[in-house]
Amino acid sequence: MSSPQALPRCFGVFGDPIGHSRSPIMHAAAFKALALPHCYLPFHVGAGGLGEAVRGAAALGFGGVNLTLPHKQAALDLCDVRSETVERIGAVNTLCFVPRANTGAIEIHGHNTDARGFLDALDQLPGSSPRHATILGAGGASLAVVDALLGAFEQLELTWVSRRPERIALPTEPSARARVRPLSWEQLGAPRGELLVNTTIVGLAGGPREFPVELDLGELDAGARVIDIVYPRPVGGLLERAQAAGFAVQDGLPMLLWQGVRALELWLDLALPDHAIERMQEALGIVRADR
Repeated sequence: MSSPQALPRCFGVFGDPIGHSRSPIMHAAAFKALALPHCYLPFHVGAGGLGEAVRGAAALGFGGVNLTLPHKQAALDLCDVRSETVERIGAVNTLCFVPRANTGAIEIHGHNTDARGFLDALDQLPGSSPRHATILGAGGASLAVVDALLGAFEQLELTWVSRRPERIALPTEPSARARVRPLSWEQLGAPRGELLVNTTIVGLAGGPREFPVELDLGELDAGARVIDIVYPRPVGGLLERAQAAGFAVQDGLPMLLWQGVRALELWLDLALPDHAIERMQEALGIVRADR
């Protein structure tokens, strides 16, 4: 008789847009490496349909769901249980469907693997610990990036750029809050520091091609790192300009990989072995640094 873990289950990602997502090929590679009969599918879910989609997935016995634009903050109210990380960040990107011990009723547990995934990806990009970082955009992904950076680098000062800086969800912890400076695009001037991260949808398929203001990269420190969590890398976009200027650059695929690894570990209740992570990297076309 097959073990419960070996029974086929469906996993997926909900978003709008969703056609660009490489999560399905990444997770399919992991399931194959682990000899598991599961599938992972992309679902186009508009903002108004999130509640029905999540409750439907839970009712149908899905093993878990990832959330991308525009759902990471909207999903907070759908969760029966929210992890400490979610409570602190204010955004969800991973849902687990957990049977309640006494009744078997399904609870929706919300997690955020973006923050850990961002730091795992940052570790793969050569550079020194940042003293100042500039974050572009204030959506759900930015909340995880800001939380990760403030937690990992205790002396870091951070500039956070938004169209409406007065509405940025600043950290609730006073010492972390004091290290963040919200600015509008018009107030930004030239980004400064050792780290620049774009979390906006500029360059995303179907999204805008240009930032609200022209970005002058000339004030970044020598040896700065520039990360754009959009993938695939837009032709002629931020990363091409930054690379031409001599900065170390990274697109969104490494963060996608590592947040996916952490989501799988939650869903499967195991530490993902190296060979499975390598298959996920290969599926995404990420070249390992040791090759």
